[in-house]
Amino acid sequence: MESPTVVQRIQKSKTLQIFVLAAIGAIFTLLIQVGGVLDTVELKTLDWRFLEASHPEEADSSIVLIAIDQNSLENFQNQNVIWPWPRDFYALVVDYLHAAGARSVSFDILFDRRDFDRRESEGAVTDSIFAESMKNSGNVLLVTYLSKRLKGDEPGGVILDRQLTDGTFPPVAIPQFNRANAPLPEFQDAARTVAVTNFESDPDGIARRVPLIYQFNKRYIPYFGLANYMVDKDIPLSQLSDVVRTIPVSNDGHFLIYWYGKGGTDGVFKYYPISRVITSALKYKAGAVPTLPLSLFKNKEVIVGGTAPGLLDTRPTPFTSLEVYPGMEIHATILSNLLNEHFLRDLPLWLTYSMIAVLSLLSAVIFFRIRRLSAAIVTFLVVLAAFVGLTFLLFYNEKVWLLMVTPSVALISTFAFSAFFSYATEGRQRRELRRAFNRYLSPAVVSQIVESSGALELGGNTVEGTVYFSDIKDFTNIAESMQPKELVAYLNEYFTLASDLILKRDAMLDKYIGDAIMAIFGAPIPKPDHANQACLTALEIQRSLEAFYKKKSSQTPRFTTRIGLNSGKMIVGNIGSSKRLDYTAIGDTVNLASRLEGVNKFFGTRIIISEHVYRLAKDAIETRELDLIRVKGKNVPIRIYELVGERGTLNENDQEFLALFHEALEYYRNRQFDQAARQFENLLNVKPDDGPCTTYVERSKLLAIQKMPEQWDGVFTLTTK
Repeated sequence: MESPTVVQRIQKSKTLQIFVLAAIGAIFTLLIQVGGVLDTVELKTLDWRFLEASHPEEADSSIVLIAIDQNSLENFQNQNVIWPWPRDFYALVVDYLHAAGARSVSFDILFDRRDFDRRESEGAVTDSIFAESMKNSGNVLLVTYLSKRLKGDEPGGVILDRQLTDGTFPPVAIPQFNRANAPLPEFQDAARTVAVTNFESDPDGIARRVPLIYQFNKRYIPYFGLANYMVDKDIPLSQLSDVVRTIPVSNDGHFLIYWYGKGGTDGVFKYYPISRVITSALKYKAGAVPTLPLSLFKNKEVIVGGTAPGLLDTRPTPFTSLEVYPGMEIHATILSNLLNEHFLRDLPLWLTYSMIAVLSLLSAVIFFRIRRLSAAIVTFLVVLAAFVGLTFLLFYNEKVWLLMVTPSVALISTFAFSAFFSYATEGRQRRELRRAFNRYLSPAVVSQIVESSGALELGGNTVEGTVYFSDIKDFTNIAESMQPKELVAYLNEYFTLASDLILKRDAMLDKYIGDAIMAIFGAPIPKPDHANQACLTALEIQRSLEAFYKKKSSQTPRFTTRIGLNSGKMIVGNIGSSKRLDYTAIGDTVNLASRLEGVNKFFGTRIIISEHVYRLAKDAIETRELDLIRVKGKNVPIRIYELVGERGTLNENDQEFLALFHEALEYYRNRQFDQAARQFENLLNVKPDDGPCTTYVERSKLLAIQKMPEQWDGVFTLTTK
């Protein structure tokens, strides 16, 4: 005998299939993840989380922004002061904020060129005024823009040694540059510190992460937000490497920006137009009451920068779709992150890879261990939705950036690979099996057989369900009056109509026995509302038969079906011999349903249900209590009901009729047989063809002339099936 191939071994073992397909899905996902195929999409999901789950209230209110906005430019232009403004304007701002007690003043403006006074005065240089103000304040931060010098480039500015540092840094991103647009040396000497203001973005142009430090000619300088933080905390530049070690960075060594909300004047930070600040400074200097009180800036970290469109200092961020984002607000956001330890963290790579492996395995387990494909798909979608929800909650509550797209791809790809493998190896056999059985069994039974790993075996399971039993009234007489071929044609019409309605509610169409139909509701697929479904099906069959025969000619035989329903435990499974199996149900519950179908003959009714069915389905149906009977072969009496309609379908006359019937039934049970007979006869005047009333008139009159024993319990014993 040839040894089985690897594919055959995998095909025979669900466990092997799970692990092999999970490995394939995980490896596929890791390959596209390492290749960066999903990076942009992943970043967009991060933007979506910022848009939907940010915390504007967490932005540090001690950070305020002074905006060189369009109104300020126009205001001074109307006074013949054009952009760029003379440096003593900024000196006024620094002096005013120093008097107000601001903790720091940061300029997101490049002061890399000299600026001479252009007013009609003595033509004095204003740079010295600005430098003197910065020196007196002692807390001013200026910026430099770094680049790489190419052949033919100008040398660039000089960054003073006191604005650079040395040190041993942890493994973080450190871009290297050798050219700078730096503030004038006297400005650097007067300022507390100089920081880098380079705009950093992801490949799609959106700002989401920045380096904390930069290397310039083999020495180091901090980024704007970090430098501002160190000024606020009064940390000397020499301790830069120590500070960097305390700040979490992403896997690629960058600081992840945690955005609070949209930018601009209606955003998360407080804005003041610089024209109002300068006006307030002039008033304060002249001894007048300033427009903006000094208290507004006490203990504040103030950042000055441009917002006017012509200054070209807006940057794309996750919130650009809501409002443009000035560059200085990016620095304000980073400063707020550092001051409040609002750190956005991503997972270590090993944990991300482990998560991909686990989700791939889970996806394969769902596909191969949940037998029904529809249930597997629903479970898969629930797991996928739960994972997306988890990424959202971790972001919202813990500021954790859990990758959303890549793990989702692991789930989806593994499920798809599993489906393809299953279709390629098992689909053909299953389709052939379905074709073989679909004509004879319900789709639910076929699905169970197809999905069964052990094929067809002897034995069954105990289930709770409702048995449906029906046959055709006076079928023997009808059959004797027709040719066999003609009879079969009419019978097939009847079976088709009834069977379609039974199968529509996922019942098991057990068998046809002559003119009888047996069906099980609640098996093989458990259904908590099996009694409701059985009752509603029985009513629908009766209505459909009436509508069906109304359309037929008068020569077409009318089949009147009588139905019995009983609920309870039964054994359902493949029952028979090793050579011939029938998937069927057996037990007392089945036998009683058959008996109840026959009881219809004694009462002239169409549908009789047991008390068990009544208790389970009473909220969905309208019934008439018929009797307390003891069927042939049983000692314990049972209460039976006629099923007359769905809940809420009876009119007032029908309700009154049933109430009077129950009143007459009480007379009967109280052995007031004469009064019971009269009441039932009165009801027959209303409905002459009512079978139960006819039965009770005859029975009441018979019992009225008999001497009933004192211990008579009202139970009627049937002596025939």
